[in-house]
Amino acid sequence: MLEAQGCASASAWEETGETQMKSIQQEDRQQAQRLKRNIKRLIHDQLQSISPWWLISFHYRDHHSKEDQLLDDAADLKRKLHRIIYKSRDKTIKGAGKYPYPRMLFFHETSHQGTGQFHTHLIVEKLPTSLNTQYEMEALFHKRLPQKVMALSKWKSVDIQRINPQDDDYRRISSYLGKQTSLELIALDPFNSDLSTRKK
Repeated sequence: MLEAQGCASASAWEETGETQMKSIQQEDRQQAQRLKRNIKRLIHDQLQSISPWWLISFHYRDHHSKEDQLLDDAADLKRKLHRIIYKSRDKTIKGAGKYPYPRMLFFHETSHQGTGQFHTHLIVEKLPTSLNTQYEMEALFHKRLPQKVMALSKWKSVDIQRINPQDDDYRRISSYLGKQTSLELIALDPFNSDLSTRKK
């Protein structure tokens, strides 16, 4: 009799544990869904508050899977891209005050192949005229920057797309860049991105 009671208690305990586990898992899923929605909304708001012009996707050299190193390399790329932009600015404009660098938003995602390696999506505002063509952008990210930023891959693909200044395109981009958001990973890099706190 006591053995039967013990078995019943153990069974009830297991059922309670399973119920609690399912409840926790469901709560985690709901939190992740809310987080993903909020991140997509944040990205959409950022796109509306700046003037996005280019969406550039690029890769790093092999074994690039440490987040702290990734943030340092993104900062290095931004510094060197700023130098190139500054040298390419319209020098005929005098007395304009501090040079207004194009704002940038960095998003880092992990590989779908399970390697843990990161790649980056960069949204940038309009660049100086001498750089702001598809041809010059291709040259910049295929040739010039990989020579200056050692972390960048010199052979992996680079995708450069012009962003249409339309809400539909902003929504598509927001959805795309928010797709990997989870409780463990948020693609938006708040350290290197020029996040805007103001509305147009």
